[in-house]
Amino acid sequence: MFGYDKAITRPPCNNFSEGLTHGLLGKPDTGLAKQQHQQYVNALRRCGVEVVVLRPDNDYPDSCFTEDEAIVTDRMAVIPSFCRPSRQGEEIRMRPIIEAFYSGRIEEIKKPGTLEGGDICRAENHFFIGISSRTNEEGARQFAEIVSRYGFTSDFCDIRGIKILHLSTGMSYIGNNTVVCCPAFKNLPALSARNVIVTSAKEAYAANCVRINDKVIMPEGFPNLRRKLQKAGFDIVTTPMSEIEKQDGGLSCLSIRMPKRI
Repeated sequence: MFGYDKAITRPPCNNFSEGLTHGLLGKPDTGLAKQQHQQYVNALRRCGVEVVVLRPDNDYPDSCFTEDEAIVTDRMAVIPSFCRPSRQGEEIRMRPIIEAFYSGRIEEIKKPGTLEGGDICRAENHFFIGISSRTNEEGARQFAEIVSRYGFTSDFCDIRGIKILHLSTGMSYIGNNTVVCCPAFKNLPALSARNVIVTSAKEAYAANCVRINDKVIMPEGFPNLRRKLQKAGFDIVTTPMSEIEKQDGGLSCLSIRMPKRI
C-alpha cells in the first residue's frame, strides 16, 4: 500500500494563522509556515513522488490540510463531509482535481454524516476510522459501508474522550504490521493485533508520521522516536513542522498521497 507516485499539496495561504486551532502553542509565523511547507514538499520528492502543488486558497485558512479533503485508495476515492462551517467548501474545490484521477470511482459522505480525512488511517486492506469531534458516528458508518464494497475491512476508534483532533494526529501505520501511536492510543482495542511503537508523552506529536515508498517522513526534533524507528529498520526522513503544529496540523495532513495503481 505504500507504493505512491504522486502527492497533492496546497501551501499555507496568507491568512493561515486564522484557521481552526486550540492555540495552545501560540500564533504561527505564516511566512515560516510557507517555508516549512516547501521543505515538506522537498521531503516528499526525496521519497520518490511527483508533487502536485496547488495554489494557496485564501478563502479557507485551513486549506493546506489537504488530507482532510479526500480519502484516496488504489480502488476509489471518497469525498468527505465537513462539520465546521469555515471548512465547508474545501472538499468541493478539491473534488475536480480528484475526479481527474478517479473518473467514475468517486464516493461521498452525505449529511447528516460528517467525516474528515484526518480521521482515517489505512493499514494495508484495513481502515481504522476515528470517531471524533470532526467525524461523527454516521459519517464513520457511511465510510465503513463504502470501503466494504471495495473489499476493505474496518474498525471504529472512538477518540471523543481524548483531547486530540483527529485519529491520525495520534497514530500512523508504517508497514510491517506496525503502528506508531501516542500514549493515549496504546490501549485502543483496534490495535491489539498490531506491533505498536508508543511515543513518549513528550514526543506524542511525532506519532503522526508518513510511510511513502521505502521511507518514513517524521517531524524533526524527536530523537527518541527516530532512534526507535531506525532500530526497527525504517529509513527516516525528517522535516521541520513547528508552525504547522501550532495550527493542529501534522505531516499526514499536508498531502493527499496517490497510490501508483490508480
